[in-house]
Amino acid sequence: MSIFLDFDGTITVKDTVGELANFALRVRADEGVDLKKEWDGVVSAYVDDHSAHVDGYEPGPHARCLPEHEIEFLRQMKTVETRSLGRINECRLFRGISPAAFREAGRDLVRKGTVRLRPGFRRFVEQRRREGWKIWVLSVNWSSAFIEGACGELEGVKVIANDVREDGSIAGPPVLNPPESAGSNGELRNLTNSCDKLDAMKAVLAAEGLTGKPSVYFGDSTTDLECLLAADLGFVIADKEDSSLLETLRRIGKEVPHVRDHTTSKLMWTENYEDIPDDKFILS
Repeated sequence: MSIFLDFDGTITVKDTVGELANFALRVRADEGVDLKKEWDGVVSAYVDDHSAHVDGYEPGPHARCLPEHEIEFLRQMKTVETRSLGRINECRLFRGISPAAFREAGRDLVRKGTVRLRPGFRRFVEQRRREGWKIWVLSVNWSSAFIEGACGELEGVKVIANDVREDGSIAGPPVLNPPESAGSNGELRNLTNSCDKLDAMKAVLAAEGLTGKPSVYFGDSTTDLECLLAADLGFVIADKEDSSLLETLRRIGKEVPHVRDHTTSKLMWTENYEDIPDDKFILS
């Protein structure tokens, strides 16, 4: 009864983080503040940090042949993501940009074709809603408002992602930060990796009374791996059969046939939402 969809690369054809940053750079430039050099430094530091973690992690990828091996590797990536968010917060790229502005930026980039949604997405969501499915977008993106705008603010679809505060810092979603979980230092948990996504999905299911009921997850990257494995049915969105996520799943022993193979597999892959058979979503 529940469907969760990643955003970047899953609903959209390509990752939108660069476009989101470019939007913010234009806003700050219009204010007379040029943050291009600082932002390039943030991006470069993340790439170096990420590469160092991947290259230095033991066991290496070929020795990680079970789901638990890969999950541990992905969870250890949290420190890399946390350091990156710290750099973003210090850069203040998003300072003073309102949720309404992010929302309009999402709409505008889709209108212009700069951000493209995957074929069949809107029809798929509208059909599932008519059938009684509850739908969430679950993303590590920095702005839930940007996602809402890009998706066209589809009725009945809720977005769970990070949010930009007035000072430009990134804050995690309420579902990961219930009042009783507040730490002594006041730090909020951001939504950045596969474990965060899984915990958010579980929290939503529990709050909605949907734990143990049919769940479906759509994703395109390794940040989606834990949710794909936990859901009753998982769809990998990929442009080709050797995508990084598909290769990772096969390496840890998971077969992922294409939806056109009319498979009964728990995991499948597709390039779009048009090829997904409607009968996969018939509620008994």
